[in-house]
Amino acid sequence: MAGVLPEEIILQALERCLQLSQTIVPRLAHEGTSEVPREVLERYTALMQDLHREKRRESILSDESWEWIWDVKEKSNYLQLYGRLAWINYNLFDLL
Repeated sequence: MAGVLPEEIILQALERCLQLSQTIVPRLAHEGTSEVPREVLERYTALMQDLHREKRRESILSDESWEWIWDVKEKSNYLQLYGRLAWINYNLFDLL
């Protein structure tokens, strides 16, 4: 049954988003359209898998507006990944 995602889970996810963003932001200007390294994509994928598991606790994660975010593209560039992280950050803050 869906309910409320614990604040601790949200804050951990936000921390991981911010850490990934700190890796990506310095590269946006000069490498924005370059493919992100495998390690960065793996970190993003792990974050998405962890959030996806929380769908049972938080009904908003099952909302149609989240559907596109669960599809992790294997060949994402820095701009695409940063845009996804910004969207996730915005929506996670809304859950607090």
